[in-house]
Amino acid sequence: MVLIEISNLTKLYKSGRSTIRAVDGLDLIVHKGDFLAIVGPSGSGKSTLLQLLGCLDKPTSGDIKIDDKDITRLNDRKLADLRQKKIGFIFQSFNLIPTLTARQNVEAAIAKRGRNDKTGTLEVLEKVGLAERANQLPSLLSGGEQQRVAIARALINKPEIILADEPTGNLDSQTGKMIFDLLHQLSKSENTTVIVVTHDLSIAGQTDKTYHLKDGKLS
Repeated sequence: MVLIEISNLTKLYKSGRSTIRAVDGLDLIVHKGDFLAIVGPSGSGKSTLLQLLGCLDKPTSGDIKIDDKDITRLNDRKLADLRQKKIGFIFQSFNLIPTLTARQNVEAAIAKRGRNDKTGTLEVLEKVGLAERANQLPSLLSGGEQQRVAIARALINKPEIILADEPTGNLDSQTGKMIFDLLHQLSKSENTTVIVVTHDLSIAGQTDKTYHLKDGKLS
């Protein structure tokens, strides 16, 4: 089943008198349950593409369809609603709230959707192997544990799509592999579509599909 369909997607930025083609006529089809990586060096357009997929930015031209709905035609309110219902984000810098425990950081994602039911918080922390650390502040967690909290936060609303921006970039290689394996496992067990953007070439070949992005173009 096709979940995401991108057609002739372009995103331009002005830099002085120059025009930067961050994303340049890109086409991509992603099926439900796919686990794919988009690999490229800094400045290749990876983060821009992720922001477009995550409804955080709008393209200059082209189409992005999610569940056969063209999100480039939606207004800001409908885009925000789509983000909340269908998309979970994982960032390189974790983006945890330092004054909240691991459990409270996950619960914060529930609150953003206006929900009061927090019964699934420990269950999702258990899924990422952190139930016993639920009451610890981020400062008392290792980098790998903080990233697992961030993954739990992304999973709590049961999104169809997880977008991960350099999720292993701040971790040592062993911990990074653990996080990568966890995302792969979640993709298979939950049939969640996971898209990872990274500069780490070692990831190539370890996902269902790997694309290389350079100068805004996929290969």
